[in-house]
Amino acid sequence: SDLPTRMADITRSVQQALTTLDPEHDSEFEENAGHLVEQLEVLDEEFEQGLSSCARRDIVTSHAAFEYLADRYGLQQYAVSGLDPESETSPRRLQQLAEIVEERGVTTVFFETLVPKELAETLARETGTATAALDPLESPPAEGDYLSAMRANLGELRLALDCD
Repeated sequence: SDLPTRMADITRSVQQALTTLDPEHDSEFEENAGHLVEQLEVLDEEFEQGLSSCARRDIVTSHAAFEYLADRYGLQQYAVSGLDPESETSPRRLQQLAEIVEERGVTTVFFETLVPKELAETLARETGTATAALDPLESPPAEGDYLSAMRANLGELRLALDCD
C-alpha cells in the first residue's frame, strides 16, 4: 500500500514531468499538485493520530502488502504469504500465525481486495477471529479514489486494533 508521503513524492515527480512537457501550464500543474500534496499531508496526519493510541499494534494479513504502512505508523505486520499473493503457503506457516494471533491477542485477519481471501478465512476460522478487507491500492479502488480507499483502510485498522 503506497503511503500518503510516497504519493506526495510521486505527485511532485509527475508535476515536474508535466511541466517539462508543457511549460506553458506550469502554474496550473503546480497549483493542482500543491492541492493534492496538502490532501495527502492531511491523510498522513489522520493515520498518525488515528493509529497512535491503539490497544494492539500487530496486524495479520494474507500477504505482505502493507510493510511500508506498518513501518510508517508503528505497526507489526505478520503475513500468511510473501509479496506474491499466489504463492503456496505451508501448514507450518499457518500454525506459526495461529500462535502469533493467540499470543498477541489479534482479533482480525486482513485479506486484500482483488486477492482470494481463502487463506485469511481459514486462519480466522481456526483462531476464532474476524476477517476484514484492506485495499493495497494495486489498482484503482472499486469506489471512490485513493484518499477515500486509504480512509477506509484506516477505519478497518482502527477497529481491529481497538484504537481510541
